[in-house]
Amino acid sequence: MKTAKYFKDSEFQRCIPACSINDMDQDFLTKLDAIREKAGIPFILTSAYRSKDWELSKKRDGKSVHTLGKAVDISYANTAACFKIVKAAIELGIRRIGINAKFVHIDTAGDGKAVDVIWMY
Repeated sequence: MKTAKYFKDSEFQRCIPACSINDMDQDFLTKLDAIREKAGIPFILTSAYRSKDWELSKKRDGKSVHTLGKAVDISYANTAACFKIVKAAIELGIRRIGINAKFVHIDTAGDGKAVDVIWMY
């Protein structure tokens, strides 16, 4: 059973697509807890683990970091909350961040993916 200080399995089940905390990488969960603590605000996860089949059904290449359980999308209510999430993530070593008008994506994958990047959706 995977564990996290700030996240329960039910929060992962509310993601799109629904998943389990056990689908996530434990090292990533530990990092996510640290980011949540440093940001000092609650996190609402909108996407976490996504299977390769789910990714392919959405016309993607199936190689998303989400398929490794090493990525999440975190909803934010305003730009101050977005800043807190991004700042905490960077300070704790996250090197891949995506920013959307409604969520922040963070991941810890290597696997040939570019690092030290922030992209906009």
